[in-house]
Amino acid sequence: MSAQRVLVAYGSKHGATAGIAEEIGRSLRDDGFEVVVAPAQDVDDVRGYDGVVLGGSLYAGRWNNRARRIGAELAATH
Repeated sequence: MSAQRVLVAYGSKHGATAGIAEEIGRSLRDDGFEVVVAPAQDVDDVRGYDGVVLGGSLYAGRWNNRARRIGAELAATH
């Protein structure tokens, strides 16, 4: 049986969220998942994944625009 594929996508302006996403990806890999960690702006399609973890930073009380875009697309297609 092949490992389940998980996408960890993040929206980050200064890199802190990217570091957290990498740690999440590392933990999932340790648990046997096949993981792709990518900036949200680089994600065009999530259909090839069994699961998605989406994170983004907050600026002035608003979620990162890149992460919001992916979240809206996921909500519209699923």
